[in-house]
Amino acid sequence: MDMLFGRKPPVEPAPGDRVVPLHFFENSLLVQGNNMAVSLVFDEVLDPEMLRRSLEGLVKREGWQKLGGRLRKNASGQIEWHIPAEFTAERPAINFSHVDHGMPAAAHPAGAQIPVPSTRPAVVGDPDGLVELAWGPGHTPNGIKDYLTADIPAVGLRVNSFTDKTIAVLHWQHVAFDALGMQYVVEGWISMLWGREDEIPTPCGIDGDPFDPLAKGTRPVTEPHLLTEKRVGIGGMLKWGLGYGVDMLVRAKENRMVCVPESYWRPQLDKALAELRDEATEKGEDPSKVFLTEGDIMTAWTMKNVVRSMNMDPNRTVAGSIAMSLRKAFEGDLIPESSKNPYVGNAFGWGNVLVSAGDASSKPLSWLARQVRKAINEQGTRAQHEAYYYMVRTSGTGLPIIIFGDGGMYQIGFSNWTKAGLFDLDFSPARKDKTDKPCKPVYVQESHGPVKPADGFFVLGKDEKGNYWTSAYKVAGQWAKFQELVDQDFEVPEKAALVDGA
Repeated sequence: MDMLFGRKPPVEPAPGDRVVPLHFFENSLLVQGNNMAVSLVFDEVLDPEMLRRSLEGLVKREGWQKLGGRLRKNASGQIEWHIPAEFTAERPAINFSHVDHGMPAAAHPAGAQIPVPSTRPAVVGDPDGLVELAWGPGHTPNGIKDYLTADIPAVGLRVNSFTDKTIAVLHWQHVAFDALGMQYVVEGWISMLWGREDEIPTPCGIDGDPFDPLAKGTRPVTEPHLLTEKRVGIGGMLKWGLGYGVDMLVRAKENRMVCVPESYWRPQLDKALAELRDEATEKGEDPSKVFLTEGDIMTAWTMKNVVRSMNMDPNRTVAGSIAMSLRKAFEGDLIPESSKNPYVGNAFGWGNVLVSAGDASSKPLSWLARQVRKAINEQGTRAQHEAYYYMVRTSGTGLPIIIFGDGGMYQIGFSNWTKAGLFDLDFSPARKDKTDKPCKPVYVQESHGPVKPADGFFVLGKDEKGNYWTSAYKVAGQWAKFQELVDQDFEVPEKAALVDGA
């Protein structure tokens, strides 16, 4: 039947493979629906074999072999891990490919599209222009199906060599790990590259699922979720899902990368903190307790500009959905300390910011940043995560998430990869010229597919010059409006300066 309809048949299990069931967070369409790729661009020529050997060496280590596992369906139709007892040339630890383009990057149709930093917030390029380098010519990722019909490991590396640059692309099926799991992987990769194998910790959680209590609810929930009363009912979900689904599946979308220089976001953060501290003083509160992160200001700035650029009804609900790792909340409980035995897998929850479009557009950035920080602080506790997944288990919808807000809301998603430190990775041992200076990525982007929701923002991190990089898909035509609005923020100060100068 598979051959009749042009589908690839599943791969038969290999004798001797270690079979491990998927964990709670892996057994979800939310993660199985996307294959991931992160492209690290270097202004140096790196040795592809050194990159391969170091990553392969990590996956072969005790506790890390799951990353080289294959994904299979059993007789009951359940997906499970099949980890080779031994990695060989025929069944390698990673899926590796290398392309030597033999030219400067600027002479290559895709290489010439690598974005460069801007001097003020700007849309600087289309990450999809580099998908050929990320996935290979003609390849379109099709989620976990790509891994069920081929004997390939869950993690791969594709190296593009130019005469003046190297683009190293780390591939993985999302079931392998999330953003913080990626941090442990790339840190281990770097340690292998530098010959510091003794510094690599052994991951936890291969023999069993430490988050099983969340999946099965084997201990009582101690408090209700803070947004219980904002939970969207079945009718509201159908209404919201129809609009969201049309944007995601039907309407044409554009992928863009935005660069936000430190010369812009730093003053915005300082101003927001000053405003909130002044407000605290006026209320008789301790201003020293006011706290915002760089991520808070980036999230609030993005939300504000998305809303303003779309001319929303002021009364429309805007839902900011912020992905959060569960690791910190459950360390010393379900999982050990990450510094000793990190959990390399998926372990995520959500912080939800619900505001009106009118407030998001008109109120100061400091106000919106505080809502972001409040949501993360209050909804990021162990008890709140337990309450959230109690709602997931008992919802009766079969969905792996709970929707808060209302049926007519507009949703903006955020996944912040800054903690992964991708711009801080030093690959200098792999330099072909063998100089001692650091060799860090000058540009980082992610690619995923096939699921591409509109306004799902990835914050890739901050480069060594202090520039923040963030990307997302938006409905076609909306990015131009976004840039137009951002440009307007500079027109007033510039006009004022001309008047003062006159």
